Amino acid sequence: MNIYNDYEVSETKTENLFREYYGANTFIEKSAIPYSFGFKSKKKSDYKGYPDFFLDTSDFSIIVEAKAVKHSLAEDEVKWYMLNNALNKNVIGIAISGQELSQVKLTYFYLNQDMKKPEVFNVKDKFVSISNLEKILNKHISGEAIPASELIQILKNINEQFNVNNVKDTERSLLFSGMLIALTDSNFRSIYNSIEKPDEEELAKTSQTIPESINMSAALLTAIDKQLSSKINNLSKQFSWIDQFTFIKNVDFSLQEFKKILNDIYKKIYLPFQNEEKQDLLGSAYKIFLSRAGKIDNKNIILTPDHIKNLMIKLSRLNLNDVVLDTCTGTGGFLMEAMEKLYNLSQDDEAVLKDIRENRLIGFEIDPTLFALACSNMFLHGDGRSNMLFRSSLLETDNKQKIINNKDQVLFKSIRKQKPTKVIINPPYENNKPIQFAQQAINFLEPNGKLVVIMPSPTLTKNQKGGKDSLTQQLLNEARLDFVIKMPLQLFAEQGRTVNTSIFGFTKTPHEKDDEVLFYDLQDDGLISIQHKGRIDKFNKWNDIENKVLQAIRNSKEIPGISQKKLIYRNGLLNCSGFTEVEKFDRNLVEITELFSFTKGTLASLDENPDGKFNFVTASSEWKKSDYADQTGPALVYATGASGSLGKSQYVEGEFIASTLCYVLKPKNPNIYPLNLKFYNWYFSAIRNQIFADLADGTSKLTLGLDALKHYYVEYFPIEEQDSFVKQYIDDYERLKSEVEKAEDQLMSKMNNII
Repeated sequence: MNIYNDYEVSETKTENLFREYYGANTFIEKSAIPYSFGFKSKKKSDYKGYPDFFLDTSDFSIIVEAKAVKHSLAEDEVKWYMLNNALNKNVIGIAISGQELSQVKLTYFYLNQDMKKPEVFNVKDKFVSISNLEKILNKHISGEAIPASELIQILKNINEQFNVNNVKDTERSLLFSGMLIALTDSNFRSIYNSIEKPDEEELAKTSQTIPESINMSAALLTAIDKQLSSKINNLSKQFSWIDQFTFIKNVDFSLQEFKKILNDIYKKIYLPFQNEEKQDLLGSAYKIFLSRAGKIDNKNIILTPDHIKNLMIKLSRLNLNDVVLDTCTGTGGFLMEAMEKLYNLSQDDEAVLKDIRENRLIGFEIDPTLFALACSNMFLHGDGRSNMLFRSSLLETDNKQKIINNKDQVLFKSIRKQKPTKVIINPPYENNKPIQFAQQAINFLEPNGKLVVIMPSPTLTKNQKGGKDSLTQQLLNEARLDFVIKMPLQLFAEQGRTVNTSIFGFTKTPHEKDDEVLFYDLQDDGLISIQHKGRIDKFNKWNDIENKVLQAIRNSKEIPGISQKKLIYRNGLLNCSGFTEVEKFDRNLVEITELFSFTKGTLASLDENPDGKFNFVTASSEWKKSDYADQTGPALVYATGASGSLGKSQYVEGEFIASTLCYVLKPKNPNIYPLNLKFYNWYFSAIRNQIFADLADGTSKLTLGLDALKHYYVEYFPIEEQDSFVKQYIDDYERLKSEVEKAEDQLMSKMNNII
């Protein structure tokens, strides 16, 4: 099925984006491309074929293929034309898709006469001027460019060198960023290779042991201070820059090794990645340096993977007048990507570019290391660190969101004066911080501004208890929930985390009771985990998946099995997981705690007694034994702490004891809600995946929080329906199961008799 059929997509829109950026007369279009260039048909016949756009210069040619949304097809076709033509020169290929400039996808390829197949440029999803394309081409042809996979290996090698020299894991990213910053100083670049060890006279003046690289450290610190001080803005003057880098004085490299590392960074990173091929180098380094040191847990931060970071920027649908705010900046990845998108929208208007750099990008960060890295990252990309604030964005308020701290009031007015229109954030996940950051972001935003936030999937659901005073209700009083995109569980696997997350999209306008929310299931992003490489897009699936997501969200379209529009209010109830299937709306929905009492299991798995006479019910289907019991069935044993069995329900009769990873559920209000436990055991099994998706929480080991589970809405079926279902289906199933088990025993007995 073509999921784009219902969307009003058009290849002409994509082509117009290309024309608007490069000019209507810069490229030759398909109908006017001369025969002499020898393009062959994509049908692999002897007939002529033509790309969508073509440009021929004296030194190289550019071939362009545009598709409305199927980006992989644009890539395949542009590579075909790059290989099948009569050109005798270097070739650049451009694959483009998308329906609007803020969400455009672009892939750049290059090919020379010695290559058998086109290779990809590092730059993507942003328009690049023809002059810069030529620079990038020349870098690749000359071998100066560094592929992304090679960059990762270079960073790993640098990390090993830092590790051998006992640089603390929390200081490695700062040391790396300091070296990059120092290399932007022309004086430092010209002298660092000529720096010598301290002479004997210097050593004689102190009784302390002085590293032989002390002169290099001093020169490095001077260059860092000079470069950063030259562009300090008023908002970040309170931050003592040089203090963050003073540890460099104590780095005990040999001078030769110090120079080697600097030379490697200069040749393999600084030169290849300056100016036209911008990447979040410090974010990549931070992740590698911490994870490789086995210390990723040292920081309470989960870095957003690049492809999801780019998706979130596109979901915000930036326009040229936007002011972008990140209230928990981390290493600055969102602001950097937003800056690149705004640069594209500006079409190189220098006055607009200056305004973007000085007024359109605002960031908060409270962690000194991350703040220094974010500002360094922005500095390295020519931004001057935007409006970066070294402090928390969470203002001191009362329970009615009134700001009670005078300094916070001044700050709030200052940020509001800048009129932020878009907030894109990945807040800290601990201590219920995500909903606090979401609420604060909405407070900063202009009316109808957009918030795109990735946070644990249960965030809204677990905070909806409390009616009109709940944190979720307070947020929805000010912000409409537009969409929820469920992320893959393995999204943060490279950082040693298993987190159940979703991207939430809000608009600053009250959520009305009849507003529909689009729920999108992106549990498969096409990336796979490969040892020593992390999660990569090996089969080039992400581009098409991303376009599919963007089109569905943009058009609020339902795709069977993938996206669905739901109400989150019904009959006065708020259920942030959404109410489904209109034809069942007459059925009673109640919180689980209205139906069941909860008793935590009391026996740890290690305390089993294989010779005990009572069932020891764990999260496993194979029960153990215990020499004592503290529960009597019928009851349900429900797994909430065993990560591989979360949401598993088991029906138990007789005397038993349950695992500490489970809760025992028994009827709570039988006069009001009579229950057939066999029925609800199967009911919980049927909705297990949905409960997991909605409620599984945690940043290392997933669990089902008791409070959130108790207040989760489920259907209550009249007891007559329950009993009828059990009699018609479950009793029959149990009879057949018993017969199969007896047949297996008989079969095994006969087998034992003949061997």
